[in-house]
Amino acid sequence: QQCHTQGGWLLLQNGHLALDFLEELLNSIVETENVHESFRLWMTTEVHDKFPINLLQVSIKYTFAPPQGVKAGIKRTYSTITQEQLDYSNLAQWKPMQYAVAFLHTTVQERRKFGPLGWNIPYEFNQADFNASTQYVQNLLDDMDLKKGLSWGAIRYMLGEIQYGGRVTDDYDKLLLNTYAKVWFGEHMFQASFRFYKGYSIPLFKTIKEYMDFIDKLPLVDTPEIF
Repeated sequence: QQCHTQGGWLLLQNGHLALDFLEELLNSIVETENVHESFRLWMTTEVHDKFPINLLQVSIKYTFAPPQGVKAGIKRTYSTITQEQLDYSNLAQWKPMQYAVAFLHTTVQERRKFGPLGWNIPYEFNQADFNASTQYVQNLLDDMDLKKGLSWGAIRYMLGEIQYGGRVTDDYDKLLLNTYAKVWFGEHMFQASFRFYKGYSIPLFKTIKEYMDFIDKLPLVDTPEIF
């Protein structure tokens, strides 16, 4: 009511969790006669089949979705990485593992475009999954015993069962995630010959710009074999 009369912008988050209130909100907006000209109401929500259709119809709608394609997905992920984050560790394993997690992150998102052939159940993987996974890798490298090396069993379990697998409820979807973790994460990933698939290697550079230039050269069209 204060914003109605005095102006200003108001943000209501997670509207899908307060559907009953949204009905009241719509009535309040429609029935209020004198609305300040600078008043703006912003709302965030997940897709919900019981979201008030009338409220949707009177709103300007924006959608936030991951870009389409492996190239676009990895590029978007690396656009969120700072040079400081890239330089986090001097250990040789850090940058290749960071890129591999970014590739995994893009792959699990891109599989959704295949519908039930991609995932038996659609999952909302997001940036938080990538951030949590890279944070785990950082912590693991910080505590690594140089004589023993990395615990690949723990890494694969955390990625396939916890970080990304924590969202997954279907047994076959979980099996697929664990397969990605097993095939892509191991000592073999540091070899120059390693490929996620033909034409998709792990680069090793010093700057974000060099990584972005490399990503720009990836194929525009994804072959299904990548997934």
